[in-house]
Amino acid sequence: MTAEIGQAAIYLSVLSCLWAIGFLSFGLWIRNARAIQSGRNAVVATFILISIATGALIYGFVTDDFSMKYVVEVSSAAQPLLYKIAALWGAMSGSLLFWLWLLTVGGVIVVWQNYQRNKQTQDTLADYSLIPIAIVQLFFTILVTGLIEGIYNPLARFPGGQVAADGQGMNPLLQTPLMAIHPPTLYIGWISLTIPFAFAVGALASGRIGSGWILRSRRWMLFSWIILTIGITLGGNWAYQELGWGGYWAWDPVENASFMPWLLGTAYLHSVMIQEKRNMLKLWNILLITLAFQFTLLGTFITRSGIISSVHAFGGSGIGGYFLSFIFASTAGVIGLIIYRWNRLKSANRLESLLSRESAFLLNNWLLVGLTLIILWGTLWPIISEAINGEKSAVPEAFFNKVVIIPGILLLFLTGAGPIISWKKITPNNFRRMFLFPLIIGLIGGALTWGFLALIGYTFPLYSVLCSFAAVFVLAAIFAEFYRGAKLRAKRQETSFVNGLNLLIQRNKRRYGGYIIHIGIVILYIGIMGSKGYVLVKTESMTLGQSMEVGKYKLTMIDTFDTEQANYRRMGVVFDVAKNGKRIGTMEPARHAYYAKPDEQPTYESAIRNFGLNDLYIGLGDIPPNIKSGGVVSVQGFYNPLISVVWIGVAVMVLGGLVAIAEKSERSGDS
Repeated sequence: MTAEIGQAAIYLSVLSCLWAIGFLSFGLWIRNARAIQSGRNAVVATFILISIATGALIYGFVTDDFSMKYVVEVSSAAQPLLYKIAALWGAMSGSLLFWLWLLTVGGVIVVWQNYQRNKQTQDTLADYSLIPIAIVQLFFTILVTGLIEGIYNPLARFPGGQVAADGQGMNPLLQTPLMAIHPPTLYIGWISLTIPFAFAVGALASGRIGSGWILRSRRWMLFSWIILTIGITLGGNWAYQELGWGGYWAWDPVENASFMPWLLGTAYLHSVMIQEKRNMLKLWNILLITLAFQFTLLGTFITRSGIISSVHAFGGSGIGGYFLSFIFASTAGVIGLIIYRWNRLKSANRLESLLSRESAFLLNNWLLVGLTLIILWGTLWPIISEAINGEKSAVPEAFFNKVVIIPGILLLFLTGAGPIISWKKITPNNFRRMFLFPLIIGLIGGALTWGFLALIGYTFPLYSVLCSFAAVFVLAAIFAEFYRGAKLRAKRQETSFVNGLNLLIQRNKRRYGGYIIHIGIVILYIGIMGSKGYVLVKTESMTLGQSMEVGKYKLTMIDTFDTEQANYRRMGVVFDVAKNGKRIGTMEPARHAYYAKPDEQPTYESAIRNFGLNDLYIGLGDIPPNIKSGGVVSVQGFYNPLISVVWIGVAVMVLGGLVAIAEKSERSGDS
């Protein structure tokens, strides 16, 4: 009976979405407070109904209700409880329901925030914003009803009262702790982008095109950026551990689908500063947040349409056409509102100089948008090539690695130059005071990198030296900003430098949180440069007793193991590890064969050992049954320098984001 209640809740949520759209629109049009309140209540009702449906599906997983089609598809009796719950987003139907539920949570939070705000002042901007939120909710609700071709209701039962003996189990690649966290984190980051987009649409609909909608949605945007950063990194870490190829980013279509909204969101966070400070780029900011939102839908289309192959993607279905139609329809709606409000979108000021903070932020925007378009082109190239010559041809990883180098280094340089250059126009005094020291330190850093790489015998591309110059320049510029500000604050308050630094950050969390993010980006760049550019790889076919060398490390295959777990069989080998002739321990790469998926290839379970900032990494090929009697197994050994620096850089970025999001807005700016 639980599944039937859940299905009924989904059907009723279609009505509650329509009710919210209708009564909010009507109430705002005639300025009727009771109608507006009724629309708000309908948004809350949608959350309650979808929560009931989601809870019913989770109950089906926990109780092993194999009369439900979706439960059979992605779960099994032996599947651990964590992965039974994670199965909610393990395939198409459930992931869409989960997406919808998160979207309804966002809608309820907007209603609650509006209620708190309206205790002090009457403000209808959030009510206008609830309309596009309800429209997006309606789209996803219709999808999960199962009434359209290409997707079935996740709470549907098998016809005729059939009950399967057991389920098929979730995709083995998803049965890892990281994949129990990565998809929902990414979904939250994507879905929360709906809220700033909705505020932009609400601003257009209400005619309040000033900075008010930006201030109301800023923390949502920062939240989305932080969560997307975490989600993308968790995905990279999962790929590093589970796919056995020694890397963490391969420009896979689904990786790109998560990265493109992040790039556009980053551009938006920089661009809105110009609107707040100089009352410029109103139209550009609305276009940026619209693009960021639409790219979340595009990413969903890529992962669920089956048009592009990916280890991360869901199977093919006819659902892609509905997503494309919604993307076009919602974009057309925004364009219509822009045309309607065209006169109010004109900037009050103009750029006064190419050497100004406005210009630096604009260049930052163009680079980020340009990178997004390049990545989109490469991601969609299989579709484009098929349309041109009838054959799909994927773009190699090397293409992306080459085309992002120059824009990437320019962006890195701008993370230091943008915040320290003056508004309107740079002066000679500003240049000497803010730029001279970082430039000199940066040049020294680039020269030292060139000398160090030459000394240790690496062939070093020019971009390594340029990246080092830009990284040191940014660090010098930012630390100089912290030093000057903290010293001045300490002098004014007659306190210590450390207390002055703390007061400095507390007084402007957004600004200095941004600086901390930039420091994290520098650390990330250094990690990527090392881990991507100077990795050592060795591949050999080995038998028991044989050894291979990876850099300074000697790996000797000394034993095998084969154990039975609750829902899989774990098979692997034991390597004795020595460095420069001194034994330092063992490593145990393995393969997991899942009982519920006997026809699928065993998953990779790489062995990774950390040595300071570097990793020693071992991956296995297929393990032959006769391995103990001379069977051969393919072994890949990697020495990944500075790989830990990548994860440290992301952690610093997230810390900076948390500092920035802690700042409360005090201005309304709704003009």
